[in-house]
Amino acid sequence: MVRVSGFLSWGKSSKRNVICKGAEVGPSSTFWWNRRKKFDGGEPGVFRVVTTKNKEVHFVCDGGIEMAKLWVRGIELVTREAIFGKQEDV
Repeated sequence: MVRVSGFLSWGKSSKRNVICKGAEVGPSSTFWWNRRKKFDGGEPGVFRVVTTKNKEVHFVCDGGIEMAKLWVRGIELVTREAIFGKQEDV
């Protein structure tokens, strides 16, 4: 049995574990405004994850907007399974 947890983690710190509520392609307006002087707020591979505590975590992936859409879709699928409790035998 594979159990879906809905956690997104990166790095080795336990503080980098978040419970996802949703994901969207593209930066938020606040992120874009804060990064405007560095000219990297509007990169094509930027996507954001919204946590259950309404925090936004932004990520950049290689491969542009198409790859960002795949990441968002995968995160949405895992989050949906974790929330609605679907479990599948693998």
